[in-house]
Amino acid sequence: MFCDRLSNQLAAQEEKKNGKKNAPLVGDGMPRLLTGDEFYNQVSEHRRAAEEEAAAKEVRRIEREGRAAAMAVWKEAEAARLKRNEERRATYKEEVRLWEEERDCAKLEKCRPRWTKPKQGKSELPLPKPTLDDVEEDDECGVNEDEGIDGNDSDGGSLEV
Repeated sequence: MFCDRLSNQLAAQEEKKNGKKNAPLVGDGMPRLLTGDEFYNQVSEHRRAAEEEAAAKEVRRIEREGRAAAMAVWKEAEAARLKRNEERRATYKEEVRLWEEERDCAKLEKCRPRWTKPKQGKSELPLPKPTLDDVEEDDECGVNEDEGIDGNDSDGGSLEV
């Protein structure tokens, strides 16, 4: 039983070692024919995989920066929305306080208040958080504001000499 467990652990350890992405090409200590086709193909495959991984890493970094910028804009908009809702609630509470004073005076005078109790109304709904799809659509559809629609910086009619 102990031997079975030990052999399973050793097999898992070797499998994990062989599954590494950045495994050395000549890592087992055995001699290799460095000019052979098989080793050359391994080297070229290793370089291609490393270049693909670097390109994918750069794309992920750019996407992460785009998401961070979109989240910063969203957080500013969300903070402004919360502030407007808080101001709306404060205004409503002040109106209710004035109405309650009028109502109490009307009760003392044994007549009806001149106006009805104010209603708060609906608060602004939260904006949806930006998603990865939103960021990608903005990048695809975005037009550089410094350039015209056709990418030409001229004013359309004048000739420059």
